[in-house]
Amino acid sequence: MKTVALVSGGKDSCYNILHCIKNGHEVIALANLHPPPQSIFNDEDELIHEMDSFMYQTVGHSVLNLYSDCFEIPMYRAPITGSSVTTELDYATTATDETEDLYTLLQTVKAMHPDIEAVSVGAILSTYQRSRVENVCSRLGLTVLAYLWRRDQAALFDEMIQGGVHAIIIKVAGAGLTAEKHLGKSLQQVRHQLFKLNQIYGSHICGEGGEYETLVLDCPVFVKKLVVDETQVVNDDNGDVAYLKLRAHAEDKDAVAEEWIDNIAVPPLLSEPFQGIFEDLKGTDFGANEPEMAVSPATVPELSIGISPTTISVANITAPNSSFISDEIPSIFEQLSNIMATFKITDPYSITSVTFQLADMQTFPAANESYKKFFSHPITKPNPPARACISTLLPSSCRASLSATITRVPDARSGLHVQGRSYWAPANIGPYAQACTVQEGIYLAGQIPLIPARMVLYKDEGVLGQAALAMQNLARVMDAVVVRLSEDDCGQFYYLIAYTSSLAAAKAAIRVASQTGVECGIFAVVLVGLPVGAWVEYGGVGINTRYVRSCTAGDVDEEDEFTVKYSKHDRIDRVEYGTVIFGSWCCDDIISEIANYVEKKTEALLSVSVYISSSVSDAQEVLMKLKEIVGINVCVEIVHVIHVVDKDCIIRNYGVLVRGYLD
Repeated sequence: MKTVALVSGGKDSCYNILHCIKNGHEVIALANLHPPPQSIFNDEDELIHEMDSFMYQTVGHSVLNLYSDCFEIPMYRAPITGSSVTTELDYATTATDETEDLYTLLQTVKAMHPDIEAVSVGAILSTYQRSRVENVCSRLGLTVLAYLWRRDQAALFDEMIQGGVHAIIIKVAGAGLTAEKHLGKSLQQVRHQLFKLNQIYGSHICGEGGEYETLVLDCPVFVKKLVVDETQVVNDDNGDVAYLKLRAHAEDKDAVAEEWIDNIAVPPLLSEPFQGIFEDLKGTDFGANEPEMAVSPATVPELSIGISPTTISVANITAPNSSFISDEIPSIFEQLSNIMATFKITDPYSITSVTFQLADMQTFPAANESYKKFFSHPITKPNPPARACISTLLPSSCRASLSATITRVPDARSGLHVQGRSYWAPANIGPYAQACTVQEGIYLAGQIPLIPARMVLYKDEGVLGQAALAMQNLARVMDAVVVRLSEDDCGQFYYLIAYTSSLAAAKAAIRVASQTGVECGIFAVVLVGLPVGAWVEYGGVGINTRYVRSCTAGDVDEEDEFTVKYSKHDRIDRVEYGTVIFGSWCCDDIISEIANYVEKKTEALLSVSVYISSSVSDAQEVLMKLKEIVGINVCVEIVHVIHVVDKDCIIRNYGVLVRGYLD
């Protein structure tokens, strides 16, 4: 894609440009925002060399006009006129915020280069920066390319040096960094100190905590290099921060060999433990990877609603079959809106997760367009719900079914909606987040085996390769949303479900998930199809142990007792959980299993999801008897699938996921 690169002069924005080129993109323009003339603030007609900004690096901007000569491509610059009006991590369009200056600047670039499709940004760990760039790019129809996102900073720092990025420190603001020792020094010269400070204080090796800023003087794609002519050290009033005022010029340099691109390190597609799991299972015979045919059910499942003090669960929302599926989806969302309104909930942001069933995955593009409209409502905030999209056996009288979980405490809701391409995990470009969290609960979107950097389906290693990559994608999302205030904090799964399109894929998905060591209910279902022809899609719900620990520790006096409580995953009041029950034979078999569970349980039920094999002929009987057991305030979701496969890779007739809360 033709790309405009956001540049600050720092190492990260420059190194991301190299990765854009490595991934086949063409950088045709640069863009930079700088402080306004100081005369705006007082009578002195000189530049501000550094200004407080949550969003932009401004130190060193006085020499950035030379970058057009260095890259030999046009550069577009504009002053920062806004301020940090909103400082929340996730950004919603806000007038006079400094983010809107970026929108205006990129509008200008698009007007001058209508063929631009993407924006390069050097974000590594800052959700604040990433969410704002993605907001702007989404509004302008541009793809974000952020290949440094969530990379290991130690490895990344060394890769920059080895990749030929020559940068110097031009600002210090972190413990252990001083003007006398570090300003003007190269990355190589400060490497030892930065790694040492990371060990002592936990500071960010790449400066993601604002510990320091850099200026790139040369890199492999520079046609000319920057030469510093003059520097002046400026200290703040407290002496904690210092930066350099710079004068420089661009100078011709020797041509760089074309082989430079081989020195740009790309992380392996599968990292540990998933590469190891793949190697361990390689050669396993999972059977023929062939789609299977099945007969669709005759009746449409009834609408069902479950209620808890903090959550509403809705299932089996369908609409009568019409000429166009784009007419059916609005009807489904109208029903959902009416249900929410009965509980005085009007904001779509209150929805935390959605399961979107289609009879035919070929109808997905049209259905998705209607889906988008529901979440483009003016009051919708950032981070739409997590979503799993699957093709199931639906009655001929309907082509779509939707189930949703809705929180009644929206202030406790947050999410992760990464829309930029990276090496981390697939971008979610559209109205669904990778994850939504409500207190300790983590609702995870379905993850298929897309290669994150290119957003194409991974096909090289069959069902095993797809299962390993899809599971890695899900695990990385889980890791990203966990709140870590101590080394004991982690994310754990309540349950995992593998949606698959063949028995071979189901067995591979079960084996891969089991070898990750997760301790939760795991099962797989074989479906009609998955998005983009994938064979595996993982979904599930997790828990953030930080909240469990903080809510149980206060009631325990001794450390050993706390450890026991923590290991048992004690939950605070009204927290949802997941239990998986299997049935192998007839209706009475699974109903008996559920009845035994309900009789012994200490939790209140919220929902029961029943995955029914196509070989079952008594689905309606299951539904009727199940309602008698669980009661009217429990949501019963019915999903007709081709096969259910348990954690031991045994084919079952039923798989039941029971969710509830502590009363």
